[in-house]
Amino acid sequence: HGIGRIDMVESRFVGMKNRGVYETPGGTILHIAHRAMESITLNRGVINLKDSLMPRFAQLTYDGFWFSPEMEILLEMVKKTQEPVNGTVRLELYKGNCMVTGRKSPNSLYDEDMATMEADQGTYDPQDAIGFIKLHALPLRIQAGLKANSKT
Repeated sequence: HGIGRIDMVESRFVGMKNRGVYETPGGTILHIAHRAMESITLNRGVINLKDSLMPRFAQLTYDGFWFSPEMEILLEMVKKTQEPVNGTVRLELYKGNCMVTGRKSPNSLYDEDMATMEADQGTYDPQDAIGFIKLHALPLRIQAGLKANSKT
């Protein structure tokens, strides 16, 4: 299906540029499935923290520092983030694409019944969202007011 073909120019550890063409269909498919599972089992803060540290994780691995103290710390952090990540992901492979068509987990943080804002269902209604948006935007409104006053 052409999934997982990567053609890239990269900087080696010693500073030389190198072109690499890699074929990693299994790795690409597993990565997409795993990220789909993380999307329903990890909260936004954990996902953002993990994503922010992955470039350093990749660089340490690429440069051969697998047994460094930094890597030991990163591995423990990643291990902790993965505790709730389990379940089933359904994928469709077609013409070079790998598409997630379903996912479920006993540790899913997503609950369709709670997430809806329909008037007769769910945990919150549109009025709750309006109040949250106003409160969340309050610092920006204050800043805009100060900026407008300083121009007069």
